[in-house]
Amino acid sequence: MMSNPGTVDAEIAIDVNEVLSSNFLGAGVQVSPYTTYEISDDDWQLIGQRMGNMRLPLTRVMLQANWYCKGFNDAGEPVYDWDSPLMQRLYDVLDWCQAHDVIVMLGEWGAPPEEVGIEMSDRRWSRIVADCVLRMLDTRAYSCIQYYNLINEPHGSWSSTAGDWDLWRLVITNLHDEFMARGLDQRIGISVPDAGGDWTLKCLDDDRLRSMAGIYDEHWYLMHESIKDGGAETMARKQVEAVAAKDPGKPFFLGEVGLMDDLDHVKDCQYHVYDFWYGVTMADIVVQLIRSGSAGLIAWNLDDAMHQKDSEYAKPEDDPYDWRKIWGLWNILGASRGKPEERLLRPWFYAWSIMSRYFPSGCQTVKAADSGLDAVRVAAAKIQDGDQWHLSVAAVNNSDEARTLRLLIPAAAGQPTTLSLFEYFDTEGNNRVDAWPEVIDDQGNDIYPTPTRTLDNVDLGEGLELALPSKSVLVITTLKQRRALKLT
Repeated sequence: MMSNPGTVDAEIAIDVNEVLSSNFLGAGVQVSPYTTYEISDDDWQLIGQRMGNMRLPLTRVMLQANWYCKGFNDAGEPVYDWDSPLMQRLYDVLDWCQAHDVIVMLGEWGAPPEEVGIEMSDRRWSRIVADCVLRMLDTRAYSCIQYYNLINEPHGSWSSTAGDWDLWRLVITNLHDEFMARGLDQRIGISVPDAGGDWTLKCLDDDRLRSMAGIYDEHWYLMHESIKDGGAETMARKQVEAVAAKDPGKPFFLGEVGLMDDLDHVKDCQYHVYDFWYGVTMADIVVQLIRSGSAGLIAWNLDDAMHQKDSEYAKPEDDPYDWRKIWGLWNILGASRGKPEERLLRPWFYAWSIMSRYFPSGCQTVKAADSGLDAVRVAAAKIQDGDQWHLSVAAVNNSDEARTLRLLIPAAAGQPTTLSLFEYFDTEGNNRVDAWPEVIDDQGNDIYPTPTRTLDNVDLGEGLELALPSKSVLVITTLKQRRALKLT
């Protein structure tokens, strides 16, 4: 929203020549095969349309060894079923990612399930994992798979490794040995540690783990107040700097991210995904990660129906549907369960999708000055288009006061351009996005975020005033209009 000339609370200069990340992977979302519920072809088509609207840049896709390995025969050879129902569901996800140029981190949730018949420390696990990866890369030709993640959150008591560093290190180095023997170490990057920050630092102090790391990956579940205070930017910058100091050239990113406020720990549900403010704070995390120089992040989670709480927590009389993990941008099964409103896009889809679309994989994130204002931040990126560049800028006001910013991009001076402006505002306080009052049309079709307005003949070198209500997100971009610039 352009403000009338008047009081400006902060002037933000953006230096497009100071690159923070030269290959930003994007703001992605975890996408999982539907292991508990049957998804119709029509539902899968709708899910694909929604991911397509987001231009999903990056995702993490996890599986379990018993989906493809049924154990070992008397000769000690693995018995594979590459066409099992769960593998077919995995292929549905990976086929979509391949067709839409999505960067995929593939991985195993944890230890081989009991029916596979081996322990984590058994080198045969590395063998069957490598066989699976080779099949994905060669037989299935999934070039979208660029990283591999073995064991979810190994630092946690809930993990297969139960926080045992030495066991995890053994398992991950076994995997690397197998990858090297097959030449896979040259084709796919191993993710470490998929855990908390202290494990990243331990990896950086370990010569072997540094040599095998393709990407450094952490999981963060944070409180709103820590985000509002800039905690994500501070923590991420510390980790980016630690990686740059000890293993330069390797990217750092978040493989899972979400908010912890009022979390239902029994059902593992975050009910604030229904609230407008959740989108503000999730977008604020993206802005802070960009500002830190991180390589990207993946939100948890795309669709409630993708995950169900472990059955040990559910009572026999409970409907399993009520034990789904509510974290998603929607719940595709809502209508079939008598809750059609659950199927609709939630407010934070708007905020996350505009960050996903306009800070795409491969863009270069650049330096934006501090605002000097509490909970007000700006992030920027340039996207190459031949010998010219597109620009995207995101501003977040996570405070309780309205603010006006003036953006300056000196390198764009003298080149009037056209900008698309997206506003994630709720000035009416009704938990609905002002620019998105209805999320479906009268035919029941999704209405996707569109620009609030188009700004013509803007010279960013002379400055652009932007009005941000309290608790809001604003994105401006040249990408929508395809009006690239020659940056000096």
